[in-house]
Amino acid sequence: MSGCGTGSSSTEPLDATGTWGAEATRSPFLVLADGEFRGSDGCNQLRGTYEVDGEVVTFASQLHTMMACPGVDSWLSGLASARLDGDTLVVFDHEERRIGELPRTA
Repeated sequence: MSGCGTGSSSTEPLDATGTWGAEATRSPFLVLADGEFRGSDGCNQLRGTYEVDGEVVTFASQLHTMMACPGVDSWLSGLASARLDGDTLVVFDHEERRIGELPRTA
């Protein structure tokens, strides 16, 4: 006879908590913890909330500064959702186009 299982699914909930990208000047990054995020697109500061539903992270309540930074690709300011691909956070815009990716750094 086999033993009783725990009743839990074999699928672990998505854990997006952590630091994605390098917290450095002119470098895009996000820090996700407890349903809130903060970060930078390499120029402007980003802040808001996020939810995890299945394999998708959805960003909401976004606030960000609006400074001009010549030479900085501010793709991250267009984030709407993301998916994990191993230790990489793949970021999508509001039209579900892939706009970039950030490696897990912590």
